[in-house]
Amino acid sequence: MEAILNSVSDPRDLIDRPDSSTPYRFNRIFHSEGFGAKRLEKKRLKLMKEVDPQIQRLLVDGERVQFVSWGIDFSIVDYCFMGAWSFVVNQRALIFTDRRILIIQINSRRKMLDLKAQLRYEAIEKLGRQWGVVAVMLHNKKKLTITGVPRKDRKAIRTLIEGKIQASRTATPLMAGVENLCPRCGHRVRVFPERCKQCTQSFKSGSRAGWLSLIFPGLGGIYLGHRWLGVAELFTALLIWGAFVIPLGADVISKDDSWTELAGVAGLIFLFVHGANCWITRRVGYKGIYPAN
Repeated sequence: MEAILNSVSDPRDLIDRPDSSTPYRFNRIFHSEGFGAKRLEKKRLKLMKEVDPQIQRLLVDGERVQFVSWGIDFSIVDYCFMGAWSFVVNQRALIFTDRRILIIQINSRRKMLDLKAQLRYEAIEKLGRQWGVVAVMLHNKKKLTITGVPRKDRKAIRTLIEGKIQASRTATPLMAGVENLCPRCGHRVRVFPERCKQCTQSFKSGSRAGWLSLIFPGLGGIYLGHRWLGVAELFTALLIWGAFVIPLGADVISKDDSWTELAGVAGLIFLFVHGANCWITRRVGYKGIYPAN
């Protein structure tokens, strides 16, 4: 399948390809019409070329891909604490099959990263009615909000999901919600174990990432693989320490003054800079399963 995708540069060359020769329903995937459609479909094809090897490993026998898009797993908490960085680490490729939604972490260049997850249609209770996003209400009372989805894709996604919800009305509702998958073998991973039971792939620890960031901001992000984010956090923390503690410490030493004020300032920085970074890094570390090697 990778050879088929890489052999074309125009998505229209795939639309008439027989469905029996591929797990992709190309006539449904490449559907856009009107202004900007050609550019959008070329972006979709580029993304599919990138994630196709992983999709091939994740699909089970008989499973078919009905649509492909992308967006950002939005959280107001992430945005408040991380700002624009939350849009960087939470970018996702969305693979809609006839059985589930595969959620694959990507970067701004649509390159595949570590985190993989799935959402089975039986776990969806209903679609939310928020403007400009795809909001999915789950039976476990949680909510998945995807922003940044191309406007032309949102209607197609809503139609597809609504059809799956109607088809699964007679099935027993699933309370599992979004389920993490092993980055190597795609096996469903429950909770956050040290390794995969299926392929023995070892995983990184979200708790360890948090402790590393408590020692010094940025170390946990680097440990998780978010190197640019970790370096930015580390540099920012160094600037804060350098701007407030070093001058005050030099003043205390030169005047042989009390160390109380210096200790208070250092304590506040540790609490609000190190502590906050520890909390948000731990949160990022538990967003999915990170491979240890």
